[in-house]
Amino acid sequence: MLARGLRLLAMVPAALILMAMAPQETSGQLPVCVACHRATVDQFFTHPHAEQGIRCNVCHGESIRHAESDGGSEPDRIAAPHEIPGLCGACHVGEGPDPILTEYSASQHGKLVLEQSRTRAPHCGTCHGVHQRREGKAIEIRCKRCHATLPAECSELPARTATVSCAGCHRPHSFLPGEVSGAGISN
Repeated sequence: MLARGLRLLAMVPAALILMAMAPQETSGQLPVCVACHRATVDQFFTHPHAEQGIRCNVCHGESIRHAESDGGSEPDRIAAPHEIPGLCGACHVGEGPDPILTEYSASQHGKLVLEQSRTRAPHCGTCHGVHQRREGKAIEIRCKRCHATLPAECSELPARTATVSCAGCHRPHSFLPGEVSGAGISN
């Protein structure tokens, strides 16, 4: 348990260093990337990360060989699923008593991802999107890819006037039943 906590603690500074070292593109478009990845870049400019000045190189490095090879070589960096929570958690700490990374890491999904289990489980990008932001309904569709059959306690809920959703009962990052702020699903 202590070793996993130390690994998580080590991921946050590493993500901050990577982000600080990556020079930021300041133009409205990313000319090198858009030549081959127009749809992805267009989607990315609808994401709040783009509004904050974050560009492809923050997550993918300068990727000069990738650009010069017309895609014949991989980008410098593609975050592995177990690296994504630390990368996202470096900036997205949350507003609750526990940081989002701590909540997620203690969840069943987080444990599977961080331990690099062979069982696939969602990470930050699975729910929130990577190049394009996912909203509540799209996130719920992702949940139902694995959780198609609801547990009895979910299907036996009394009828309500509001739409029932997973995030209505489960905290978005720990996935445990509990009080939900309402804003958590899209943050």
